Amino acid sequence: MAATASHAARFSLGKAAPSPHPCAGVAIRFQIIPYPDKVFSARTGWPLHPNRLHQLAAARGARTLIDLTVANPTQCGFEYPRAQLLAALGHAAALRYQPQPLGLESARAAVSAYYAERNASPVPTNRLLLTASTSEAYAHLFRLLCDPGDAVLMPAPSYPLFEMLATMSDVRLLACPMLYDRGWQLDREALEHAAGSEPKLRALLLVHPNNPAGCYLKPGEWQWLQELAARCGWALVLDEVFFDYPLPPHAAVPLDWESAPALTFVLNGLSKIAALPQMKLGWVSVHGPGNLRQPALARLEILNDLFLSADAPIQHAAATFLQTRHGVQAQIRARLAANLAALDAALLACPALERLQVEGGWNVILRLPRVRTDDAWAELVLERAGVLTHPGHFYSLPLESHLVISLLPPLETFQAGIEALVAAAAGALR
Repeated sequence: MAATASHAARFSLGKAAPSPHPCAGVAIRFQIIPYPDKVFSARTGWPLHPNRLHQLAAARGARTLIDLTVANPTQCGFEYPRAQLLAALGHAAALRYQPQPLGLESARAAVSAYYAERNASPVPTNRLLLTASTSEAYAHLFRLLCDPGDAVLMPAPSYPLFEMLATMSDVRLLACPMLYDRGWQLDREALEHAAGSEPKLRALLLVHPNNPAGCYLKPGEWQWLQELAARCGWALVLDEVFFDYPLPPHAAVPLDWESAPALTFVLNGLSKIAALPQMKLGWVSVHGPGNLRQPALARLEILNDLFLSADAPIQHAAATFLQTRHGVQAQIRARLAANLAALDAALLACPALERLQVEGGWNVILRLPRVRTDDAWAELVLERAGVLTHPGHFYSLPLESHLVISLLPPLETFQAGIEALVAAAAGALR
């Protein structure tokens, strides 16, 4: 999902736009031809020009830019078991076409083993569906659960990508802002209000831990959400792509989906688990009452059969990719912890800047004084310090004057970037 999300960041218009994240995945080197409006669907009516922040970044040039938005682990200096990964792609069976709508049994067994190793709720292979990505999994679920004009609800902040995926399926994405008070928590009153006021709500989307807020759902919240969803007839969609990356002193929070009273879909993929976003393999596991789970799986199988996007070499290599994840995950967790410590040390020089509490994931949110908008702060640190960050509204952050930064860059790069950011912000506050 990272590639599309980067397009979303580059092309978003900002808060003056009709939609919080209008964005386009069209390369800007192509000339935009003014066809009549009736040629194209409204669902692809994205703005086709980079926003001001990325225009400023392009004008500055990559050589003098410190990018604190990087989300691609393959460009962050981590060491991968190169020989093992490449050898796994040479499986002879990949030369045979064996279409299986749920995905190859061997690959699904490898995914099931991942959950068993994690001591998660059991995920038998007959409840697993393999896709080319979690983005494709979301698209399948929107088609499965929603008719045109139906809605799904999601706590904010959240990925900017979700709005694009929902729009492409003619589904409305509704945001329900979370509450922050020395930590993030769901706004249960707002969720209850949505349950009573939006008759076309079909599902609740949850990222565990949230991106960029970095908060894990707590067992009590999960139980309450399950009861709410079961009462309202909603499905729950749980995205766990960042689950394996808790930040000290916190630990990952396992959730019980085996006894879920609501129809529940759990998503993940190689992009984050194995830090291999180029190896396109994601999956959905299906849980909940049998009278809902079984027809959901049957319908998903047909949906997946229409596309069969997960290719054979990646599926045959899935077991190796998952078995070798531990080394790169350990490197990433060490990097995240070191950068978080460097951030906290740098912020001592400017008490007006505050890091919001974070429990896991690859990003962190900074709160700045409300003398400027988050767009203005992002542009200021880019122009004065050469540091690229994301303004908070890019993630539908319900608070003003916040920036989102990645903890993935190499420590030396991160330290240089955050120290320059803090100096620029401190200078602007004098």
